[in-house]
Amino acid sequence: MKARRLELDSLPSVTMVPPTGDARTKKAKSGRAVKKGSSTAKKQKSKVQLSKEQQELVDIKNTLGLRHQDFAIMLDIGLPRLSSYTYGRTASVPAEVMNNARQLLAENSKISMQIREKFSRPMSEILNEWAEKLGTRSDAQLAAMLGVVGMTINRWKKNETRPDLSALNRYDRIVELIVSNTKIRK
Repeated sequence: MKARRLELDSLPSVTMVPPTGDARTKKAKSGRAVKKGSSTAKKQKSKVQLSKEQQELVDIKNTLGLRHQDFAIMLDIGLPRLSSYTYGRTASVPAEVMNNARQLLAENSKISMQIREKFSRPMSEILNEWAEKLGTRSDAQLAAMLGVVGMTINRWKKNETRPDLSALNRYDRIVELIVSNTKIRK
């Protein structure tokens, strides 16, 4: 199976739904319920040693700046399958998956580096550039145009958080589409 060429603007968005009820908690040693995502629960998990191939797969994903979901799509495998490789739940990674990952890296490392360089600035600078292109200074308008909430814009302006590279690239494409559509209408 041939790996797909990296086209970040064409990747579908994936919505993760958190588990409900008993699946969200587990009993800590003290007997109190702890959310699985909490730091106490994370400390209790033992660190899994990844095989050479598993670590290489993780490194390729990080080099390309892809989210787990996007990487699974690009490799043409399911997210649970990719997770089992990258979190060490399986003994090895099939040669076909590794070949596809290496091919993705070879074909897209230059594009990935360009994207990484483009967004290496502080998030506040990127936001200011987008706001200027869109002709808005309102956080609420900018948030609506990008499809995020105002609090996210606030955290980005303060450089507290930033989206991953694939999301940054998607937001940049949204800005470019809005700008080009606005020019066409005028």
